[in-house]
Amino acid sequence: LTELTQPDPSNRASVGDSPADLQTLANDVIQGDFDQVRRLATRQLVTSADAARRTVLMWVADAPETPVHTEKCILYLFELGANPRAADSNGDTAAHLAARSNHLRLLTLLSFDAKWLQNDNGATPLMEAARTGSWKCAKHLLHLLRQDRFNECKEHGNSKRSELLGLKDRQGRTASELARLSGHSELASYIEREMRLVVDALGEISGLTAQEEADRKELRRLAEAGDSAGLRRAATCDGCDLPDELGRTALMWAAQNSSCGDEALWEQLVQL
Repeated sequence: LTELTQPDPSNRASVGDSPADLQTLANDVIQGDFDQVRRLATRQLVTSADAARRTVLMWVADAPETPVHTEKCILYLFELGANPRAADSNGDTAAHLAARSNHLRLLTLLSFDAKWLQNDNGATPLMEAARTGSWKCAKHLLHLLRQDRFNECKEHGNSKRSELLGLKDRQGRTASELARLSGHSELASYIEREMRLVVDALGEISGLTAQEEADRKELRRLAEAGDSAGLRRAATCDGCDLPDELGRTALMWAAQNSSCGDEALWEQLVQL
């Protein structure tokens, strides 16, 4: 896992000559103003950094909320050569900053290999999400490792997944320990459950407790019955993602059921 988790010193972006232009471009991306981004962005500007070695991608990552049009702007930065593995003077990448600020939109656009690098303190983006209570980003990172194309279970079984989830920072703390130390006990328990799950060489998932399995079955029953009101009452931030052996959750079953089209239900679920 060394290649996946250890940053490359050569990925420290060089300081550019136009920090003001860098910040202006970042603000345009954050606002989702694609016309302005296309007018101002150049390959040189996108790959340069300010005095703290922060690139425009990092500036954008530090913004907690962005409109949907920001996605198009971010993808344009990648076309111009923005490096998602670049690190600032603290070793933080765009993924660390996004996870810290719960900027899910940007984090999801980064490549998998940019999401597990350790900064100068040994922290991964998952650790930053855990420390700051960034539920959405933590869930995104955890759920990636349920997928065989990322956990490579056919070759490694559960080992790659368990090693990534069990990584420790320079003080010897895991993501779940950082969440608990920071007062996010529910998130800590969620991470510990993911660490308990096992993905075998066939990609099948096991490890739920008897109570969790019962909760999962009840959520699936409600989803298959099209009981939107029941789902609204039963779905929780912790329970809505309980997987069956194939990784399917109650929300996936609900998405397949045309009877679960209640707008209030999905407004609630997307916040979980």
